[in-house]
Amino acid sequence: MICVPITASKVREAIKDIREASKIADLIELRLDLIKDVNENKLEKLLGSKKKKIIVTDRKKRLRLIEKAIELKAGFVDLDISMGEKTIKKIIKNKKNTKAIVSFNNFKETNKKEISNELKKIEKLKPDIIKIATFAECVNDNIIIFDLIRKNKDKKIIAMCMGEKGEPSRVLAPLFGSFLTFGSLKKGKESAPGQIEAKVLRDVYRIDKLKGKKVKIFGLVGNPVKYSKGFLVHNRAFEKLKLDGVYVNFLTDHLGNFIKNYSNLVSGLSVTIPFKREIIKYVDKTDPTAKDIGAVNTVVNAKGKLIGYNTDCIGAVKAIKEKTDIKNRKAVIIGAGGAARAIAYGIKEEKGKLIILNRTISKAEKLAKELGCEYGSLDKLGGIKNINILINATSIGMRPSVNESPVKNNKLLKEMVVFDTVYNPAMTKLLKDAKANGCKVINGVEMFINQAAAQFELFTGRKAPIGVMRAIMRETL
Repeated sequence: MICVPITASKVREAIKDIREASKIADLIELRLDLIKDVNENKLEKLLGSKKKKIIVTDRKKRLRLIEKAIELKAGFVDLDISMGEKTIKKIIKNKKNTKAIVSFNNFKETNKKEISNELKKIEKLKPDIIKIATFAECVNDNIIIFDLIRKNKDKKIIAMCMGEKGEPSRVLAPLFGSFLTFGSLKKGKESAPGQIEAKVLRDVYRIDKLKGKKVKIFGLVGNPVKYSKGFLVHNRAFEKLKLDGVYVNFLTDHLGNFIKNYSNLVSGLSVTIPFKREIIKYVDKTDPTAKDIGAVNTVVNAKGKLIGYNTDCIGAVKAIKEKTDIKNRKAVIIGAGGAARAIAYGIKEEKGKLIILNRTISKAEKLAKELGCEYGSLDKLGGIKNINILINATSIGMRPSVNESPVKNNKLLKEMVVFDTVYNPAMTKLLKDAKANGCKVINGVEMFINQAAAQFELFTGRKAPIGVMRAIMRETL
């Protein structure tokens, strides 16, 4: 179930939001502590406007308002454990038909020992529902929450992590048995950090349609991940083919720890910066092409064995060849990371004349020696004549840094095809400058779609609905 919190600061606005939330929510949480002009009389108006069952929450712990909510037959009251045992017992004793949620919230960390201790305190109070919400300092904190839910299947429990690193729990906790998850009415109306829009939970992640143990979990691992459109593309493809699959973002700082904790949970992963080379250490087997490239952007869990692949290469080459030939053309790649390696390999395979430039020249030199091509520092770009294809394989220009370009002197962008692997935004500053100078341009969207389709086929063994994947990208960029 999806519960939408009402975070309005005025009663009139809250009533309007309750009516709007009723269209997408299974339950509604009324945050009395955020409504500045609420009182007992106005609470009656608020609860009278309901079309769905309402959870009444007051972090200011105003006992009279909570008792009034029970008198008015609110569906639930949320009682923070910090209210004290005596007070909570009294409320539970007199709650009539209203269900009692007793909650523990930690907005700073997820501490396994602390959660265990607080859970024991809550259990003694015998509430109808237990709620645990803690802040995720790392992506592995979600595992603590998943384990908590699984170990308490005999109880009604709501559990989740807050913050961007806790977002996976917002989607996956219901699969493990959480009574509900919270989704905001819209952006800017979140009641806690990391809360996903209810419409996205329902329409993109389809959490009301996923079937528990049958669901295969996929995701993007990297840092950053929040600007990726992969979750839109893959989840829409799962929906189109009626597959029980869900794709989420995993923001992590430590790849090794992530793999240790999630390798048995996920069926497949997309891998992005900065982990496309490091991931090779953690897979059981690397596909020959990915091995030659020296970078992996796709991992498939094949009966407990992690297999690494690279779909960036085919995605990029296909996107370039739709605009121009590669054979015997001088191609300059800016960057020497995982994406650059994949594209450089593809250019060499297509018999292009390759030059690799990078801000850190030692990285460009290392990659160039592996591929047998020329290299140099990025400031040498102006000295290279007759460039046919210029490729940005760095994250420069990606949101939120949309005013940045790897090419500072836009006068250099003439009589060439310019390809930017960045796809969000679709038209980067580099591409805008190139187009203004009469160059043919290729944005990163086609490469992204091509590689995502190849990924999807590795994940599922099914032909990717590439038209649907392309359409969702057009809708969101």
